[in-house]
Amino acid sequence: MSGSLRLGKVLGITLNLHYSWFIIFALITFSLSLSFLDEYPLWIRVMTGVFTSVLLFASVIAHELAHSLVAIRNGIPVKSITLFFLGGVAQITREAARPKTELIIAIAGPLCSVMLAGIFGAIWFLVWGNSQQTVAFDNPVFWLAWINLTLALFNLVPGFPLDGGRILRALLWQGTGNYKRATHIASLVGQGVAYLLIGGGVFIIFGNIFIEDLNPFNGIWLAFIGWFLHNAATTSYRQVEIREALRGFTARAVMSTDYVAISPNLSLKELVQGYVLPTGRRHFVVAEEGRLEGVVTFENVKTVPQTHWDITPVRTVMTPADKVVSAHPEEEALSILERMDEHDINQMPVVKERLVLGVVVRENLLRLIQLRSELGV
Repeated sequence: MSGSLRLGKVLGITLNLHYSWFIIFALITFSLSLSFLDEYPLWIRVMTGVFTSVLLFASVIAHELAHSLVAIRNGIPVKSITLFFLGGVAQITREAARPKTELIIAIAGPLCSVMLAGIFGAIWFLVWGNSQQTVAFDNPVFWLAWINLTLALFNLVPGFPLDGGRILRALLWQGTGNYKRATHIASLVGQGVAYLLIGGGVFIIFGNIFIEDLNPFNGIWLAFIGWFLHNAATTSYRQVEIREALRGFTARAVMSTDYVAISPNLSLKELVQGYVLPTGRRHFVVAEEGRLEGVVTFENVKTVPQTHWDITPVRTVMTPADKVVSAHPEEEALSILERMDEHDINQMPVVKERLVLGVVVRENLLRLIQLRSELGV
């Protein structure tokens, strides 16, 4: 995701931190610092707020990891998890193939949050439960239990793409047998929930004029969550439409046969002057007698100083055939697009028994999707 800071990997899944996360982290830390431990010095309250915020976002990571690990267990690759201002998103590169799989992936996150709520709640009860001096919501451990339970319940709201919306889609999919229709209904419910949140937020904002107990800030926050959910619902359904538009097409049907194949013995200077500059292409298949040897990109060329281009053969910088992500001619176009997303590539050679038959280009897939959308087929 653009605008993100890569933190590393957790259980083989890349963990990213969106820059907007720092805003909400600061707001939550500030709010918690004012809520906890009034009798202690400011620095202790701030450190408590920071530590509690860290545990909150660790809980969000655990929620998304639960989704991800169940997805991986069911053969669905997970590219990354990104934390941002409203929680976290696991980037799953392929949708579930069956309603049952969709259901267990969706429910894993809320179950994890409920378990965390139980753990924090048990710790609070064992340590502070019998104390007459501690107000529950003034205790950071109790607050973490409450917020994890709230996270679970909010995600179970049946509005796509929340977990509850995905559970709803799985049930509708099971009942109708139509994945696209189920997604459309769940998306409409998600938009309806979003409008309710926006309406509730607006009511709180302006209702404060007549009802003093209403906090306008809570209204702004509620309306903002509604706006975000509405955008997420419409975007998620659009992605489903894109994927559905490719169903039924194979690599053979969508591949381009006018690709340029170059010799592995060609120098980088000859590649740039004879192919890159005249055509504007940045990706080339490397082949001999039609047999795949590898692929070379403009980025590969740039790794070599220009003064050495005339003495450096393509073979030196190309990605060899055994490491090239390729497609079989009968592979579904949808699967190819998913693997392009998984490997972050824009072109994929179509290969059968080492012979190159063509190249599938992401731009061509997107053009096909647009044409089918305009024609309504």
